[in-house]
Amino acid sequence: MKTAIYDILMSGRNPDEAFSDARFFALCISHRAMAPKGNISMALGLEIRQLSHLFSRYFPRIEASRSTAQCTKVYLHNAAGGTFLCQCLGKENKGSMRNEETGDLVKLLLDHRASVNQATEWVAAILAAGCLGDDHLWQDLGLTNREDLSDIIKHHFPGLYFKNTGNMKWKKFFYKQLCDQAEVRLCQAPSCNVCNDYAQCFGPEDASGWNLLAAQG
Repeated sequence: MKTAIYDILMSGRNPDEAFSDARFFALCISHRAMAPKGNISMALGLEIRQLSHLFSRYFPRIEASRSTAQCTKVYLHNAAGGTFLCQCLGKENKGSMRNEETGDLVKLLLDHRASVNQATEWVAAILAAGCLGDDHLWQDLGLTNREDLSDIIKHHFPGLYFKNTGNMKWKKFFYKQLCDQAEVRLCQAPSCNVCNDYAQCFGPEDASGWNLLAAQG
């Protein structure tokens, strides 16, 4: 169903907008649409109006045909030929208690953006919300691999992309930047190369590699 939702989004994408951005948004939206509970806009780190604007700009066919009163997940599942029982209302998810953290991440990203535009702001919010997950960032975003994540960061936040000279895992890298800004030193090793946690910061990021590392832990 996730693939079907992605296909529906991309089949109605706006050809005047960048394909790479549309693909990123479609992957993230289709991934979040699979969660049984929780508001999809909140999971993406976007306000409802921001998500609506995103649909209007990148997937206008979807935005034009859906009711604003209808649950976005229900609509996407129905459009893809499936069904979904809305469980989006209720208690705020744990991400709502970490607004300061996501705010710091968004600011870090936007301080390194290539240009001032709405799409970059949406990408920053989605990346920051994804950092609240427990797996690799690209997995929590619903991307196909780490390269997808690196490409979107390079396009929208080149200052951060080129600053990551050691190819550190992106979530680790973002938080290290925040710690450096606050002059907080969490690692006692003199350099990353001799740190006991080196594999956690620089190791493989494919699913099998992550599972292997988790099993060893």
